[in-house]
Amino acid sequence: MSPLVKIRHLSKFFPVLGGLMHRKTGEVKAVNDISFDIFKGESLGVVGESGCGKSTLARLILNLIPPTGGKISFAGQDINCIGKSQLRHLRRKMQMVFQDPHSSLDPRNSIYRSLEEVFKIQRVSLTQPQINERILELLDMVGLKPEHCRSYPHQLSGGQKQRAVIARALALTPEFIILDEPTAALDVSVQAQIILLLQKLGDQFKMTYLFISHDLALVDYFCQRIIVMYLGKIVEITPANLSHRTPRHPYTRVLMESVYIADPLTKTQPPSIKGEVPSLFNIPKGCAFENRCAYAKKICRTKSPQLLEAFPGEFVACHFPLTYKK
Repeated sequence: MSPLVKIRHLSKFFPVLGGLMHRKTGEVKAVNDISFDIFKGESLGVVGESGCGKSTLARLILNLIPPTGGKISFAGQDINCIGKSQLRHLRRKMQMVFQDPHSSLDPRNSIYRSLEEVFKIQRVSLTQPQINERILELLDMVGLKPEHCRSYPHQLSGGQKQRAVIARALALTPEFIILDEPTAALDVSVQAQIILLLQKLGDQFKMTYLFISHDLALVDYFCQRIIVMYLGKIVEITPANLSHRTPRHPYTRVLMESVYIADPLTKTQPPSIKGEVPSLFNIPKGCAFENRCAYAKKICRTKSPQLLEAFPGEFVACHFPLTYKK
C-alpha cells in the first residue's frame, strides 16, 4: 500500500540571533532529519516531552512553515514545490485541529460566520442556501445544535468550542487531519467526549489522523501506530497497544512507566530516569538520550544511532534496543 503522506529527511532549524547586529549565534534543531509514512485510513500518534518538535512537525507537514531540508509529499504530490493557488486547493484535503479551541476561533465572528468563511476562502461553488444546509449538517455531525450558529466563542464551553473547531476542519471533507493535542485544554470528562467523537468521525469517513500528544496512554488507545520523538528526532516507531508489548527504546519505556494507573491497589514506582534534558542549542554528538539512559555505553556517547527495523514492524534508534518484558 502506498502511503498518503510520505516524509523523507525532514528538518527544521531555527536560527538564534544575538548581539547588537543580531548575528546568528547558533540554531535550534526543532526537527532533525526524520522520515516516516502515514497510510490512508490509519491513526498515527506522535508522543514526546514538551519541546521535542511535535507541533513544529505538524506545521511543516501542512506547509505552514518552510522546512530547512527534506521532502513532504501528499498523495504523491510534493507540497513544498507547488504554487499558492495549488496549495490552497490542496488544503481542502489537509486540515488541522489546534490545541486551544478558544484561540482557534475569531472572537469577533459567530460560529456560523467561522464555518461560512471556509467555503468563501476556498471559493467552493455552493449557493448560500446550500452553505447554510452544510453548516447545519456539520453542527449536527459534531453534536452541536442549530442555535449554536448564532453563538460567539465566549458564549460556548471549551468542549463546545472544540466541537466547532472540528466541524470547521471537516467542512470540506478532508482526507487527512492533524490533531495537535486536541484535548489538552479540556476537562477530563470533556476529553473523553471529544476522543469518542473523533473516533466516530474517523470510522464514518475513513479519516486519516496524525494525533499529536504528550499523553502516551491516550495515543496508545486512539492510534494504530506510535512515533516517539526526543529532541527533534524519532527514537521509535511502534505498533500501539504498548501496555501488552515491550517498548524497544529506553525512553519509550520511561514514558510507559510515567503513565498513571487509576487503581489504588496497584503499586507504582517512579520512572527510572535521571539527569536533565540536553539543551536544544547544544545537542550531544552521539545519542541525545545517553546522559539519562541506564543502558548507555561508550558508543552511545560518540555515535548517533540510526532509525532501523530492529524487529518486524518496529523501528528503533538505539544501539542496544530492549528485548525483555517489563
